[in-house]
Amino acid sequence: MYDLFFSSGTGHSLMVLAFVIGIGLLLAKIKVKGVSFGSAWILAVGILFSALGVRTDSLFLHFLKEFGLILFVFSIGLQVGPAFFQSFRKDGLRFTLLALLLILIAVGCVFGIHAATGSDLPSLVGSMSGAVTNTPGLGTAQQTYYDTVHGTFLAEVHQPAVSSRIANAFVVAYPIGVIAILLVIVLLRLLLRVDVKAERIRMDDGVDTEKAVITRTFVVGNPAVAGLPLDQVSAKVGGEFAVSALERGKRQIPVVDNPVLEAGDRITIDLRARDEHRLCIVFGGEETKESASSTLPTGSLVSERVVITNASLNGKRLGETEAVRRHVTVVRIIRSGVSLVARDNLRIQMGDTLKVIGTKEDLARFAEYVGNSSTALETPNLIPIFIGIGLGIVFGAIPLKFPGLPHPARLGIAGGTLLIAILIGHFGPRWKITTYTTASANRMLREVGLALLLATVGLSAGGSFVESFRIFGGNWILSALLIAFLPAFITGLVARLAFKMNFYEICGLLTGATTNSYALDFCRETYGSDHATVGFATVYPVALFLQVLAAQVLILLSCA
Repeated sequence: MYDLFFSSGTGHSLMVLAFVIGIGLLLAKIKVKGVSFGSAWILAVGILFSALGVRTDSLFLHFLKEFGLILFVFSIGLQVGPAFFQSFRKDGLRFTLLALLLILIAVGCVFGIHAATGSDLPSLVGSMSGAVTNTPGLGTAQQTYYDTVHGTFLAEVHQPAVSSRIANAFVVAYPIGVIAILLVIVLLRLLLRVDVKAERIRMDDGVDTEKAVITRTFVVGNPAVAGLPLDQVSAKVGGEFAVSALERGKRQIPVVDNPVLEAGDRITIDLRARDEHRLCIVFGGEETKESASSTLPTGSLVSERVVITNASLNGKRLGETEAVRRHVTVVRIIRSGVSLVARDNLRIQMGDTLKVIGTKEDLARFAEYVGNSSTALETPNLIPIFIGIGLGIVFGAIPLKFPGLPHPARLGIAGGTLLIAILIGHFGPRWKITTYTTASANRMLREVGLALLLATVGLSAGGSFVESFRIFGGNWILSALLIAFLPAFITGLVARLAFKMNFYEICGLLTGATTNSYALDFCRETYGSDHATVGFATVYPVALFLQVLAAQVLILLSCA
């Protein structure tokens, strides 16, 4: 027992680590005005333990720090991968450009402070990572420095001075970064005289609702389509819609038989809201309004939802499945809570929920074909996780030469793992890789990784925190205030004045570009809407990747 409490062995280190994480998570439940510093409390408790003289095995902590960083960034990459490249398309491009602007201004602030005060770049990189609440940036900065200067990250164990300075600057900047974004959002609202209620109404009635999947019923009255087979009409019309039912008088006509349309037919379609008026003109009849959740005509055909759990279907296009041969119609796909119109070229994935129309017998056969087993989704797919981590480490070690940099750049453990995870998350289904994990499993992986990372950083750096803060604390605070406030404020103004963005979009942009989920919670609770979440989810993956890259480039320049 004496060794357990007073030695520095593995058992002692694990015990200390457990207490640091447990106490930190308890303190994370504390909220002031709806705002909490969340997992950052783990970092603070680790520093306190270390400052009070609690010692742990440094080599063991170093391993856990790297392992925690890997788990954290890989789980994030796997989660955001499916939507990552969409951020560069039309709808997400402005968010991506504005996030890039914010990060570039933050980098400019770092260079400006360095030139004006002579502060060392590694510490300023720690301040920047804390100001944008980017924990992977902290780990990347530390690893890049030791890989570049000493040839191995393991040198941190015996020469921890620079790593400690980066971590201590991060610790000081982190709470400032959380609060600064809140101040920016409140200040922008007052300065721009934003009417939150009017902004919310505009968001509710805005173009985003045009992407919603709805159900409508049209009456065929256009002579140009009457007399044509259904699939021929669908091919000519184009767009994203799926026919779910067709009534002729009191009879239901099976859609899978590709019937010839007749005047007076009532055709029920799942479609994008933006296509509603166009389809009404095409079919040429009065439109019967129905809600998106309206029931389909009663009769021999019924509607059910089935879940894809058959691994052999993962990554296949919907048109390549046996849906047609099994006499059912897939009209909608629900993926991660988002409704998608069922199109033949859409790739289906494990965990997708399909809304299917057909007879009870056909639906039963189709459900057996796709799997439809909830227990199958409860089994974690560990192969892509560990293979992906291994590939990420290898990829992160590849030297990349850039003009102007004295040393080859490397994505490192964090950057390499994050990039591979994004690629697997996005392209996995196409490569027949089952990447599905439940939301709770992914969150558990992420939170465990983050807890290990923050606790080990705190325990490693805490011994020098008091002395470092006495010497550099004033500079760190001022630097963090500038880096956290100025880029966000300028970006918010540009978003409003140049891009005419809605206030809720700006809230999502600023919280996502600074990877600040605590500020997002504040926006939701204060302004009473989830609209900001869309912007946050759009910009978060790109911002995280750019922040990690910026931290590494700055460290490489500091080693020049």
